[in-house]
Amino acid sequence: MTDVTWDSPVSARPSHLVELPLTPLQARWWTLCTAYPGGMSPLVDLVHRLRGPLDADAWGHAVDAVVNRHEILRTLFVAKPDGPVQVVGPPTGIVMELLDLRDLPEGEREPRARELLDERRRLALDLQTGPLVHTSLLRLADDDHVWRMTVHHILADGASLAVIDRELAALYPALAAGTQPELPELSVQYGDFAVWQAGADTEKEDEDREYWRGQLAGLVPLELVEALPRPAAKGAPAAEVLRVLDVDLTGRVEELARSSRGTRFMVLLAALYVLLARSSGQDGFAIGIPVAGIGRTRPELARLVGLFNNALALRCDLSGDPTFAEILAGAREAVLDALDHQDLPWGQVVAMLDEPHHPGRAQGFQAMFLHDEVVVASRLALPGLRVEDFPLGIPKVLHDLMVYAGPGPQGLSVKFVYDTGLLMPQTVAGLADGYEQLLRTVVDEPGIRLSELVKRF
Repeated sequence: MTDVTWDSPVSARPSHLVELPLTPLQARWWTLCTAYPGGMSPLVDLVHRLRGPLDADAWGHAVDAVVNRHEILRTLFVAKPDGPVQVVGPPTGIVMELLDLRDLPEGEREPRARELLDERRRLALDLQTGPLVHTSLLRLADDDHVWRMTVHHILADGASLAVIDRELAALYPALAAGTQPELPELSVQYGDFAVWQAGADTEKEDEDREYWRGQLAGLVPLELVEALPRPAAKGAPAAEVLRVLDVDLTGRVEELARSSRGTRFMVLLAALYVLLARSSGQDGFAIGIPVAGIGRTRPELARLVGLFNNALALRCDLSGDPTFAEILAGAREAVLDALDHQDLPWGQVVAMLDEPHHPGRAQGFQAMFLHDEVVVASRLALPGLRVEDFPLGIPKVLHDLMVYAGPGPQGLSVKFVYDTGLLMPQTVAGLADGYEQLLRTVVDEPGIRLSELVKRF
């Protein structure tokens, strides 16, 4: 075993290593994708509408350059007797699918583009034969294009999309102008991180394992009372319900956070605990949150495409009829403690759970909360082009409910994304309405007890 710790720098692997280990996060996705049948693969994707005189050849070369820079985008997985390994392919770029929709009537082009892209987001990608990265450029008009890149989740996380955008913003203008792009060389690759992590052996990992074993012992899955009978397996598409909390309410939430020595995230999480407790009749369960993971905090890895993000299960205990202020204090403590033990990959945590596996239910937590502290600006700016979003349909979700919250010009946007095989639209609309009513109550009465609070919404 290599003598490294979590504090040791990641360095380039020996050149003779061809078959590389999977990171624990990748191993979790390998198990999920190979042990259970499914109609499509878990994907992350970038979709941009590019308005203006796009140089399609230069754009294609820029995408090639990104794929060549990041080994993980050229990686496949091979099953071996001792377990899967990852193998990096040669830096030969990527074949971009070109779809010309200009022959269609103008009013049909955009709907057809959405249909085509939705089809491609439902791909079932073979981890061993690939390709695991697909890209398309759709031409709606001479000065109107839609570009997408779809990547299997075993290769990349959401933060990787920002890395790709930043590199395209540097590569495309230079290639279109016929000049040399200015991008710093990558000192290490994701495969180097995989080798490094396989060799790391620290007391901190043992401490994290003991923490999560105790924290999640006897955890009971969340089951909403108004849910449909749970399907035998996940597979239904997702849908969403959106609410915008006005600026005044958003400000009151932030005031409560400051007075409680917490953050807006903690207030919103505590309110979500109450909402789901009322909707399930349970006083104990876990909500999952994403975290950047160990790789994103290390300077040598921060500019890499790869799977670094992790998940934490934040368990609540609402027994004894606590006040909302007490629930908020418990949420604050749960968040801070979990962040102190955030490096243990979620797959290893799941392996310690007593909860039996059910292919129709995610283990550990069935609801997730994802929160942005600040307005997320557009990551891609290209000279001579206007970059716009091109919203697509929602693919299936692995969890029953995912709640996204983030600030916007009109206040706080809260989106409830749900599994349509388990939850009805009116059920989720009721959850969204109840969440707003709950927040309006607790910002005025943080000392209200749970038993009284659940009667108010």
